[in-house]
Amino acid sequence: MLRSLAIAISMYSRIPMPQFEWKEKDMRYAICFFPAVGLIIGIIEFLVYRLYKSFYISAELGTCLFIAVPLIITGGIHADGFIDTSDAFSSYKSKEEKLTILKDPHVGAFGIIRFATMLLLYYGFTYEAFFSCTKRQFACIFISFILARSLSGLAAVTIQNARKGGTLQSFVKDSNRNMAAGILVFQAVVLLILMLFINWKTAIGFAVCSLFMYIYYIHKAFKQLGGITGDLEGWYLCIQEIAYMVTALIVWHISMMFI
Repeated sequence: MLRSLAIAISMYSRIPMPQFEWKEKDMRYAICFFPAVGLIIGIIEFLVYRLYKSFYISAELGTCLFIAVPLIITGGIHADGFIDTSDAFSSYKSKEEKLTILKDPHVGAFGIIRFATMLLLYYGFTYEAFFSCTKRQFACIFISFILARSLSGLAAVTIQNARKGGTLQSFVKDSNRNMAAGILVFQAVVLLILMLFINWKTAIGFAVCSLFMYIYYIHKAFKQLGGITGDLEGWYLCIQEIAYMVTALIVWHISMMFI
């Protein structure tokens, strides 16, 4: 299991891990440890939030650090997927041609524009959350980095791959898919239950958000590409993390209306 954990962290982050040969038995449950990267991100985000609250760094700097942490820890692997997928979606071409665009190492203008737009929105929502959301809501936001990866891992082992090859396919092909899916669902349920004890309103909001975004993701994947890819997984993670921040703000504003 420790080898599976090391594989997941080395695959989806820039954190140094021991080097060893990846064997089939080590890959069976590696995807189940993908949320561990979210745990690391969540812990560092908590430290950023405490830095803002305790040492009074500016909200602007706190927001920039909050957004930068996932990019630094992951090495931008999901951001790269977001950009490539945005290029493909913006082409309005056939599914086969979109898959070809995803393989293109060059970055298109539409991908850059959409990524810049996403960062601006993420900055705005996070900045607003720093002033509005409660500490308990932020605790749920920290946990959401784990939850997003549990759902992303679930999609990886349950949804049809759009092509036979690719990084995602090579990572999950040796997985015990049924067992991995069960473990990832269990993780997601436990995380949501934990959130219920922290802030039940935000937990319900995140549960609804997770369900809606997951259904939207599946619909988008099959409509645009005929299945999922590693790049599409990165696209999903990026929008899911922003969606949780937006949901936390919506919950806060609704709560304020009934005080």
